Amino acid sequence: MDPTTDTDADMRRSAADARCPRTARAPYLEKLQRHGFVVLEPQGPDPVPLEDVMAPLGGPTPYSFGTQLIQEQRPGTDNSQFRTGAIPMHTDALLNANPVSYIGLECLQAPDEGGETLVAGSRAFFVTAPTALVDTLRGIEIEYWSRVSGFYVERPDGNPVVAPVQVDPVTGGDALWIGLDHPADPHRNYGAAVIGYTGQQNRDLFAALDRALNIPEVTYAHRWRPGQILIMDNRRVLHARTAYSPESPRRLRRISVT
Repeated sequence: MDPTTDTDADMRRSAADARCPRTARAPYLEKLQRHGFVVLEPQGPDPVPLEDVMAPLGGPTPYSFGTQLIQEQRPGTDNSQFRTGAIPMHTDALLNANPVSYIGLECLQAPDEGGETLVAGSRAFFVTAPTALVDTLRGIEIEYWSRVSGFYVERPDGNPVVAPVQVDPVTGGDALWIGLDHPADPHRNYGAAVIGYTGQQNRDLFAALDRALNIPEVTYAHRWRPGQILIMDNRRVLHARTAYSPESPRRLRRISVT
């Protein structure tokens, strides 16, 4: 397979192809390499367990909560993973001491409306983003800090400072590693700021990134159905979540591997 195919330069085409049945012989690894994500659709009475699907991709990644997580509403929490509001676009584990290569999500219960997982392709972003924005990204570094406790394994060297333009491990091209700051949400899990930027410059940059990411060519909105599995290559795509109603539960099981 040629990993440099142009299919993943438009997430609308990628989303149409990045699907296969949730069976033992499904070509999900090939599709994952091609697109940076893949959706496994439930089929038959004995679907392959999420653990078995993720096993060829690496070993479980430890967080403070362990290596598996049930993502669902938990009243009284300060962690956005367990609330029903939107989560902005981000690369996972920027704050975790242990890196994450792949994320596997299994839908146990889907809301009637909202709660989509948004998947943004790095290659599609760099094809469509304004040249001035990309040039800016190549010349900056961003500091991140946690706003929640007991979730990440703390880094021994303090707050991470990350260049937003990294190398795609499959194509050798550009990959976007970033977490969009969202000051409108006082309970967000993390904060982010460009080294040397003023507050207004940070707001302007993150707003420009949000606009460039949230177009159909770059971002696929996955609407969940029970039994589906979504696998994402955390080094090549970003992800986010849309808000959903507390009256319509959303329950996912997550395993991250390295």
